[in-house]
Amino acid sequence: MKESFPAIIAVLTLLGLGVLLHNPYAEHSLYTDIIGFFWNDFAEKGLTPYVDKRIDGRPFEYPFLSGTLSIIAWRLGGELAVFYATYSAFVMFAGAAMAYAALRLSNDPVRTMVYLAAPSLVVYGVYGYDVILAALTALSVLAFSRGRYGLSAALLALGFQTKPLSILFLPYALIKLSGRERRLYILVFTAIALTPAVVMPEAFIQVLQAQSGWSLENAWYVHIFPEAANPFGPNPAPGQSTAVLFGLAGMSMLYLYVLRSTLKPEQFMLLATTAYLLFTPRYSPQTNIMLLPFLPAAGATFFTYPIWELANSAIILTWFTSPAPHAPWSVPQTMVLIRFAALAAAFTQMLYTAGLFKPGAPPTLVKAADILKRWRAFRARHGGGAGC
Repeated sequence: MKESFPAIIAVLTLLGLGVLLHNPYAEHSLYTDIIGFFWNDFAEKGLTPYVDKRIDGRPFEYPFLSGTLSIIAWRLGGELAVFYATYSAFVMFAGAAMAYAALRLSNDPVRTMVYLAAPSLVVYGVYGYDVILAALTALSVLAFSRGRYGLSAALLALGFQTKPLSILFLPYALIKLSGRERRLYILVFTAIALTPAVVMPEAFIQVLQAQSGWSLENAWYVHIFPEAANPFGPNPAPGQSTAVLFGLAGMSMLYLYVLRSTLKPEQFMLLATTAYLLFTPRYSPQTNIMLLPFLPAAGATFFTYPIWELANSAIILTWFTSPAPHAPWSVPQTMVLIRFAALAAAFTQMLYTAGLFKPGAPPTLVKAADILKRWRAFRARHGGGAGC
């Protein structure tokens, strides 16, 4: 445990700086979603997420663990100062857990310190729920790697109830496991992830609709589909459907390519998360935090990492100074393009490190026939599904 202290202290220091910079009482504080969409839209008006809707009729858009933590922080004091302090404490605790998991997954103190010393933790650490999501997902992967499958499933389901991105690990877990272990994983994950659907079905559906409502938000291919640029979130824009389909197709192909049971759990999650970030239509800059605990486990030095992180941090820092921050070639969207190039270069290096890419070898396309062949082989190995 002692070897974890430097990484934990480093993360807490960065998050503490973020707490100061986002302080809502500071004269020039940085914007944070937790104040914007929770306090201003719900708590300040006495409205409770899931039970009440905003005055414009829109529901709370985040899953139930995110909402529950926010409600607890609000109810403890009732004032913005107490709410912000309590919410920040939740994030700091999650940051310590994330640092611990990152070091245990990598067993490399130096790389863990390097990759967790991320500007994103300062600029976006207390922005929303992403540190909590990253901590729960990293702990789930760590538990899985140690054979604690029930605990892994529970943590993954809690991550899903923070932001659904943690579900990227679920297909890998089900492919890797078989028989009783797979049944246990499915049972525990389902019981925790879907309990809100039984208790509050309408609110659960509304959350899923909000989380699956794609829009072109800081995706690099806004430069290919400029007519799809949209400053107002999920509202329809001309050409948006084509752009979203392009992103989903690219994301799915990369994800299926890295979905291999031969990879270590932490290797897969690193590759799968990167595949998601490269093509997701909604690459909100705070999502970078999700990748941080898995980068040290690659055992490689990613030379474009500083560019990726700095460009990502510059998005919010230049957003409110740009007349049309959503438009192609605005300063924020130029940072998005630089971020994509840096992450794409790192992804190529990740594939090489994992043994999935050899420079000079002919490119291999993932075809439908190949996917069907893999599925049949998987069914044959596990008795045609009898172990399910």
